[in-house]
Amino acid sequence: MEALILVAHLDDETLGAGGTIQKLVKRNWKVNVVALSNGILNVRGKSEDNRSGAIAACKSLGVGEPKLMGFADQKFDQVPMADLANSVSSLGYEPDLIISHSETDLNLDHKITSQVAKIVGRPKNKPISILACEIPSTSFWNGAAFPANFYVDITEEIETKIRAFAQYENELRPFPHPWSERGLKLLAEYHGMQSGFAYAEAFSIIRAYEGRLP
Repeated sequence: MEALILVAHLDDETLGAGGTIQKLVKRNWKVNVVALSNGILNVRGKSEDNRSGAIAACKSLGVGEPKLMGFADQKFDQVPMADLANSVSSLGYEPDLIISHSETDLNLDHKITSQVAKIVGRPKNKPISILACEIPSTSFWNGAAFPANFYVDITEEIETKIRAFAQYENELRPFPHPWSERGLKLLAEYHGMQSGFAYAEAFSIIRAYEGRLP
């Protein structure tokens, strides 16, 4: 089985699905991480390069280096949708499962990436499940709760997820920011409380098929 973790920016893969990625690897899934961005954030007069952090984070999660499609961060809306989708399709992956973003996110790049996932994941040749992940902060701050309806037990994976995100030195924040080590653990504990696990990651089902889910 093959999974495609299709995200807008480097660090989204760990924030949204760091525990689930580990579970898929343990179950012998082939997991590919793809980010539409170029891995460099230019904002508020400074530049942050997350590429080395992403390589280290993905290694911690048990997967290979992420593929970068090279589009400018926070400028996806300036690119034709066909170009974004074709860049991913050209990689030649044949996923059984795609994990991407939710349309309820505040971040416009995330919303656009969720559309790309639906285009790439059209079941033309075989069934492809699609799950939307929750990104702490952008999923919190849009005035609407993340529509969680699928949970993955990450009790055994939570500590490694936190260590993986800590590789992103530009992104790790002190508590009470949701991108803090404590914040990530509290969110997983909250979703565990919702679902009956000690720690969990929450997803929203876009399309689901038996045998093609984490």
